[in-house]
Amino acid sequence: MKLFFIPILLLTFTTSSFAWKSKADLEAEAARAKDSMELVQLKQLQREVETLTRIRLAKADSLEKKEAEHWRKRYAESKLTEDHQTETRELDGRYSKLSTDLGRVTEELMASKNVTNDGEEQAKSEESSYDAVHTQIKLSVDKTVGEVPGDYPVDMNDRLIRLRKAQEEGDRKKANTVSVLQIFLEDQLKRHEKTYTQTMETRNSQVGNRAEVSVERLRLGTIFLGEVALDSKEVQVLFRTGTLQGKMYEWNNALPANIAANVRTTLEQGKSTAIVSVPIDILQNKAVKNSIAETKDLTWQQEFQDWFKKGGIVMYPLFLVAIISLLLCLERFLVFVRRGHASKSFTSRIDQLIEQGDFEKAASICLKKDTSLSMVMFSVINKAKETRDDAEKALQEALLREQPKLDRRMGLLSAMGTIAPLLGLLGTVTGIITLFTVITEVGTNDAKVLAGGISEALITTETGLIIAIPVMILHGILSEKLEQVNNEMYIQSTALLNKIFSKKN
Repeated sequence: MKLFFIPILLLTFTTSSFAWKSKADLEAEAARAKDSMELVQLKQLQREVETLTRIRLAKADSLEKKEAEHWRKRYAESKLTEDHQTETRELDGRYSKLSTDLGRVTEELMASKNVTNDGEEQAKSEESSYDAVHTQIKLSVDKTVGEVPGDYPVDMNDRLIRLRKAQEEGDRKKANTVSVLQIFLEDQLKRHEKTYTQTMETRNSQVGNRAEVSVERLRLGTIFLGEVALDSKEVQVLFRTGTLQGKMYEWNNALPANIAANVRTTLEQGKSTAIVSVPIDILQNKAVKNSIAETKDLTWQQEFQDWFKKGGIVMYPLFLVAIISLLLCLERFLVFVRRGHASKSFTSRIDQLIEQGDFEKAASICLKKDTSLSMVMFSVINKAKETRDDAEKALQEALLREQPKLDRRMGLLSAMGTIAPLLGLLGTVTGIITLFTVITEVGTNDAKVLAGGISEALITTETGLIIAIPVMILHGILSEKLEQVNNEMYIQSTALLNKIFSKKN
């Protein structure tokens, strides 16, 4: 801009210096000055254009470089994107393959687990079955060991040794069930063989109070064992007994002369023949002499009185419990029939009146019916012209009024069913006390007196159960009826409530 003002100053100075020149010269000089100024301006403009051109070229070059850099970066990005997509496809393929392999391995693992679980369950089942069999065999062995002392005494020691060995095998940490079963079955087989065989042998045995002497012994299975001493011809026979000492078998050598002679003959026959004649009851049953007393036929009232007296004093409260329970059942049954009755005609009639909007008539019909359902429905109908909340409150109040009337005395009836067996137990205790009192006073000789205490205990227990079982059954039936009535009240009242207020809305 400073160069632009220099020609102007020169022109001004020249004009002021040569003001005395002619007008034409002045105009020519002015034209030349103007041309000079334009030429200067043109040169300035050319320089500016060149500068701008250089700037443009520099910027174009810079832009070209930046564009080249941009395309290079885009190429690099495209290459990276392509490489990423390639790697992604490879990873997807590997992922798909791994997913497939994982699914297959998972299925194989689940199948293996299922097979393992099935195997474990089967193994546990087999182990439980094995344990159950082992326990059953062990229980059988233990039971047999307990029965041996009361069983037939021949070979008792050998049997106890075998069974004790079986017990030891079964009690080991690693028990051999097969060995236990083998020993047990061997013992049972030998016992069975002993039952169906007979022997005649000479051996040493103790006869009466004498030391062991030589005897001839005849065994017929496990039902007869007789011995005769060779020196004194004394005879003894093994009899089954039921004495208080707990013996099951004992030797008896105090036989009548004729029976002893016949037994001696039987033993002589056993030497030469397999068929012998035994002169005593071979099954050794106790002979009971039956005496038929003259009896008088009694009426059922007399039999009941006799049975009632045998029960003792506890029979009176038991009889009272029976009467109270019967009255309660009848009273509750009548209440459920009267107040719990809900006929379909009544509910249909109420529904028709509600559909017609005649709430007053429906309320009057409910009041005339006088049942729990009608009272509950009346509480809803009576609030039909008010809000639903008022009707629901009235319904709740009616249900709270009616349910206690239906539930009343049900707890007492249940208590009667519980008291009856307890009173029977009380009679049992009373009878046992009576029994021990009699034993203390008179001993155990009078069986008739002892039977009185036992009879009292058994009769009162029986009576308590006879009363309790029907009472509990009736209580269950009445409870079912009560629940049915309550459900019917809830269903009908809720349906009526919804019908009234859904119609108003």
